[in-house]
Amino acid sequence: MLNNLKLIYKFLVLGLLAFIMLAVPTAMYMQKAVTEIRVSQAEYRGMAPLMAMQRVIQFAQQHRGLSSGMLSGNQAMRERRPTVKQSVENAIAGVDAALASVKTPDTLRQEWEQQKQRWKALESDVAGGQLSAAQSTARHTAWIKTLFRLNEIMLDDFGLALDPDQANSSLILATFVEAPWLTEKLGIMRAMGSGFLTQRALPPQGKGTLIALRDSAADHLLAMSDRVLQAGRLNPSIRQALESSVVGVRGQVGKTVELADAQLINAEALSFSPTDYFDDFTRSIDAVYAFSSSAMGVLDTTLKGRVDTLKQQLYLVLAVLAVGMALSLWLTYLFVRSITVPLNQAVEIAQSVAGGDLTRTIPAYGRNEFGVLLQSLERMQNHLAELVRTVRADADCVATASTQIAVGNSDLAARTEQEASALVETAAAMEQLSTHVQENAQHARDADALAHSAREVAVKGGQVVSSVVETMRDINTSSAKIADIIGLIDSIAFQTNILALNAAVEAARAGEQGKGFAVVASEVRGLAARSADAAKEISTLITASVERMHQGTALADDAGRTMNEVVDAIRRVTEIMGDISAASAAQSTSVHEVGQAVNQMENATQQNAALVEEAAAAAASLKQEAGQLVRAVAAFKV
Repeated sequence: MLNNLKLIYKFLVLGLLAFIMLAVPTAMYMQKAVTEIRVSQAEYRGMAPLMAMQRVIQFAQQHRGLSSGMLSGNQAMRERRPTVKQSVENAIAGVDAALASVKTPDTLRQEWEQQKQRWKALESDVAGGQLSAAQSTARHTAWIKTLFRLNEIMLDDFGLALDPDQANSSLILATFVEAPWLTEKLGIMRAMGSGFLTQRALPPQGKGTLIALRDSAADHLLAMSDRVLQAGRLNPSIRQALESSVVGVRGQVGKTVELADAQLINAEALSFSPTDYFDDFTRSIDAVYAFSSSAMGVLDTTLKGRVDTLKQQLYLVLAVLAVGMALSLWLTYLFVRSITVPLNQAVEIAQSVAGGDLTRTIPAYGRNEFGVLLQSLERMQNHLAELVRTVRADADCVATASTQIAVGNSDLAARTEQEASALVETAAAMEQLSTHVQENAQHARDADALAHSAREVAVKGGQVVSSVVETMRDINTSSAKIADIIGLIDSIAFQTNILALNAAVEAARAGEQGKGFAVVASEVRGLAARSADAAKEISTLITASVERMHQGTALADDAGRTMNEVVDAIRRVTEIMGDISAASAAQSTSVHEVGQAVNQMENATQQNAALVEEAAAAAASLKQEAGQLVRAVAAFKV
């Protein structure tokens, strides 16, 4: 399957896998970052309701103390209570506005509405004088504890109770847990102490309660200070902003507690002004709330900064991812092109080479593996081009040579056929020559017999003169025939000489195979020359004999005297005729041998003609193959 998948798709698959591998942790990081941002934003949004709730608690605690003093008969506190009551109303409106600006659970809103109704009822009872100082303090304390519970619910709902930053968590606990409880303990001490000072009496139960409240306040003050100092150690900006403030709060609260010990708890007589006592505790409580306000401002700034930092980090990561993704895509594109471009060029080059085009220019492409591949393809193309040029030149040479061989073989075949035809004609001529030679031999034998007869007649010439004349006529007639025969022999000898000369020429053309025939032809020429010479001599003798016969005929009377000469001449004729007969026999044998040699030459020539035809066919086939080779090589462009 992978072998059939294009390279670009393989890179796409790898890119998809890389994208998935990057997308999963990126999605997880974004989910975590968005969650952290949402948590921090929720914490930041919760700061306003919590700060408003702290204002409600602060003024409710003041209202509790003033109500206790008023119900105990303190007129100054009665006059100050309406102002604090209005501050409580304004703080409650601030909580309403803060809760309206954020998304809160319905249960929290319902609970808050109930607490507002409780406040209205409490304030109405206090204003109507329907409660004692102790009842007022108890109802105020119960309502404030409910506000503390709402405070804790909002800490949970807005995520502040589980802040992931340890410094912020310590500061949140110090600001929204320890500081409110510290003010609550101090506020109860303020309310109860102002009442006892107004009444100028401190019952033992009240003293024990004040001691417990003092110790609890000290614990909350220590816890608040420790948490602030711990947050300062973890976050230098918190230490710089709040360390001096918390030290001041500890000092002021310590002095207030010492005042309560000296003027109320451990005093022999309660002579201290309740208003001054109330105001001193109020200043300490306000100092704690001022510290809480500063701490909440630092916390608000820290949370807002963390939200901004988380957003910036998220945006930075997204920007880096986007840039990295763009850079990766760009580099991937470049990498893919650096692979596919030379690979496609290599494929095109291979296809061009496969198509016979060896003229394609191969560009240089670096020194990596694909550059080496293209360089190797270039060397291969150059070597193939050189090889094709060499093969093309050789093919042209082979085609030219095969054409020349075919033409030469065709000419040789034609000449061989002509030679065979000439040899056939020569054989036929030799057969005719053999026939003529045999006839010549027969005539020579006949002439020899006539010569013997003439000698016998000459011997008997003396006896019968009349027979001499007749015999002379016969001799004259025979001599004429002999002259004709001699002429024929001379003609045969001349033709034999011509044929032998032609045979020698053909034997010379035949080369090594015609050497034996050339020798025979030379012998035949010699015999023909000798036959011609003998024929000339016989012709001369016959001519002389005829002349003498004519003379003998004319001089019959002188026959007797010249008979002896005739006998001698006839003897000579007999000898010559014997020689002619022997020469004719030898000539007949030689002509027969020449005929056999010519037949052998004819057979050899026919075999040569067959071989030449085969060679011509092979040359034609070679020419055809060479043409195919030339056409095949011509398909390449070099």
